Amino acid sequence: MTHSRGSGGSATILALLMTGVIITVGIGFNWLVKEHLRAADGMKRKSEAMIKAASTFNTLMYSILAGRVAPGEIVFNTSEDLLGVKSIPLDNNGVSIGEDIEIKVQDSNGMISLVGSNLTALQRLLHNVTPEENKGAIIIDSYLDWTSRGNLSRLNGAKDAFYKAEGKPYTSRNYPMQYKYEFAFVRGMDGELYKKIAPYVTLLPNSGFNPNTASEEVLMAHLDISRDSAQRLKMAMSETPVSSNPALMKIVQRTIGGEGEGIDFAPSPFLEITIDVGKPVPVYSIKAGVDTRWNATYPYAVIYWGKG
Repeated sequence: MTHSRGSGGSATILALLMTGVIITVGIGFNWLVKEHLRAADGMKRKSEAMIKAASTFNTLMYSILAGRVAPGEIVFNTSEDLLGVKSIPLDNNGVSIGEDIEIKVQDSNGMISLVGSNLTALQRLLHNVTPEENKGAIIIDSYLDWTSRGNLSRLNGAKDAFYKAEGKPYTSRNYPMQYKYEFAFVRGMDGELYKKIAPYVTLLPNSGFNPNTASEEVLMAHLDISRDSAQRLKMAMSETPVSSNPALMKIVQRTIGGEGEGIDFAPSPFLEITIDVGKPVPVYSIKAGVDTRWNATYPYAVIYWGKG
């Protein structure tokens, strides 16, 4: 009888153990299935977002090329049904398309070009964002050394020997920058300072300076004006675009001009385009620099292209 009760108890324990194993395996399998479904749903959402982004980019480029360029925007001549809007600003302000797409277009003439010649504006921008450090002269000379050939450095600059002595895993490019983030590698720069100025600089060329599409920071740097004047100018331009030096001077209440200013009040053919799909957090984005000048072979050219 004792032996029988012992066998029954062992069988019960074994059954409980097997049940526990089965339940554990079932829970694990259920979790695995849920993770696969979640991954599949994520892939589906991203695939749909990729198609939406590419389609929106192509539609936008068609609308831009067929549109009319104004000082601060592009007015579409195509049917409003294509994108659902009649125009798009060129100052990087977002425009919502449908429920989950946002488009931003930035005129390069409203930014400071890293391949341009107006280094005075770049130095002012650096000073404005870090007035306590005063590293503008070092960064400008080092930037020129980074992009120029030869081994001789400028007074405040840096060539290969400097970066090797600092233990950097790179040397100067000795050629024009190929990626905007390269600017963070230049002597005097760092990741934090780059983040502060990145929204205001571009690798696209300038054909002049267009106050109508510039941010407050770029207005301050290009025109050498205070933030109060920049805010007053932005407010005035939101109502009526500025198209002449007298109108500009009336608003900022000082003489504007001088070497390197190059104010022409017109957008550049070079545009930076950002398309985000998904809200509140983008599921997929496209960021491209385009040249809208057409030729016999291509209606426009893509200067750089980023996605993800």
